[in-house]
Amino acid sequence: MRIIIPQVRSGWDCRANERAVIRSLSKIRGSCDGVVVLPEAVFTGFGNPEIPSSLLSRRWLELLSNYARSERLYVYTGSWPEERSRGIRIQVARLLGPDGRELARVEREILSDGSTATGDDFPIVESPLGSLGLVLGPDFWLIEPVRIQCLKGAELLLVSGAITGSRRAAQVAAIWGIATINTVGIAFAGSLGCGALGGSSIAMPEGFVGRLEEEDAVVEGDWSRDTIVRVREPDLQFQQTMWFGLWSRRPSLYRTLTEVDFSGDERIGMQKCDCEVEA
Repeated sequence: MRIIIPQVRSGWDCRANERAVIRSLSKIRGSCDGVVVLPEAVFTGFGNPEIPSSLLSRRWLELLSNYARSERLYVYTGSWPEERSRGIRIQVARLLGPDGRELARVEREILSDGSTATGDDFPIVESPLGSLGLVLGPDFWLIEPVRIQCLKGAELLLVSGAITGSRRAAQVAAIWGIATINTVGIAFAGSLGCGALGGSSIAMPEGFVGRLEEEDAVVEGDWSRDTIVRVREPDLQFQQTMWFGLWSRRPSLYRTLTEVDFSGDERIGMQKCDCEVEA
């Protein structure tokens, strides 16, 4: 099976972005079974404050549903903004099955500065590809969301995200680190353009399978859930597996973690997660 990530350069012209997505998808034809993962805000451009019309939203969803159905692929749609209620805007990403139907979605509120908020629901979809964890936006860069999904059984994380700022190389390197310490496959689709710096990557615990810099291109890699099953097997000599990354924990220290003083979290940009995971 294949993981396919089209890294599409987007601006704030939604119709131009749509044409770019169509061109990119047209290069992905006749693939074997697998999943296509699109970046965050691929149709609207990263950080675009405008809400697309409902007509455009329906057209994008129809486009991707038809593509999933015609190619018999799973498609993680990337995200675009919608209005949940008056004054409340959300980014929405959907997982479509090979029949074109929506299997699950992730919704995150859009903050006043145009960025995407973090959340406390972390969906997992069981599929022939394995257990798929759906991730949107900055949840990926926090420790708790990814760990929670992996403890719940996720074997492959589909990430519609973005790399921004001056520490691009560190963030790209962290993708592999997150795959290793959580013993999970990662398909990270990074936004490109409008200040977003690409970096789309396919990572396994052992290393990168494929990655892009800041080019408008497609990256592909092989995927087998058997790989993750194997590396999650206990191996006390650490010769063949990496199970310690996910399962080697000390629940007795959790209280120490929860008692840390987070009074300065807004100042240093931290976000707390209220989720509880059974030890």
